[in-house]
Amino acid sequence: MAFTVRAFFRPCLMIGFPGRRGCSTRGTLIHPVHGRQRSWPFPWGEADMTSSQNAADLGSSRDLEERLVLTPPGDTARGYFFSCALEQVRLHGDEKALKRCLEVSGQDAFTAFFSYPISSLLRLLFCSAWSLKAPTEGFEDSLRHLGRHVARHFRTNSVGRAMLVLAARSPKRLADSLTATYPTGWGHGKGSVKWAGPQQCIAYIHGNVIPYPYFEGIFLELFEAAGATDLKVKGRQVRLADTEYEISWG
Repeated sequence: MAFTVRAFFRPCLMIGFPGRRGCSTRGTLIHPVHGRQRSWPFPWGEADMTSSQNAADLGSSRDLEERLVLTPPGDTARGYFFSCALEQVRLHGDEKALKRCLEVSGQDAFTAFFSYPISSLLRLLFCSAWSLKAPTEGFEDSLRHLGRHVARHFRTNSVGRAMLVLAARSPKRLADSLTATYPTGWGHGKGSVKWAGPQQCIAYIHGNVIPYPYFEGIFLELFEAAGATDLKVKGRQVRLADTEYEISWG
């Protein structure tokens, strides 16, 4: 196996761009209802943004802000995306990191098939990925790990089990089901698949602001579960909210 790395509810509005020259590595949170300001330490700082030639590198605070701007009011994701991210932070054992992640997610608990704001999930995934990042790994690796974990959970819920039963350990059948399965988890964007060969397809995700490594992890986990061998998943950012994935197997 190989891979190539390449509502209108917001629990808080984030002001300022930490980690850039002349800026603080702390942000200000303003609750839209109560209007109270509070200081919140971002989990990434200046040392984590060494490559800032475009001031919008994947995982930077500027990247997060630009994605939030593109988030349509009312778009949602299912609660299990939130719960799985928080579970990984809890297992990591860093109480301060967990507290930060709970703050940006907007609440303490999520029901698996309830829908919650995509803007809250985006903030949570950024915070979780930086909190989980190992010294020898990058933000992308952490996101990919989070994607794999939520796919493992998805495999055990009713929708995921049904999808894999129907796939009958056929990666091709799994790929054919992706377009129909996508909206069971996301009230945000849309998915489609185009075949590029007998054992190769391109999955497109349009209008979803979640960074591509997260979906790389999801595809890796699901296609492995469907019996794919010599699996390769290569994600690419086409536009900030549009990604594509070359998926092939032996």
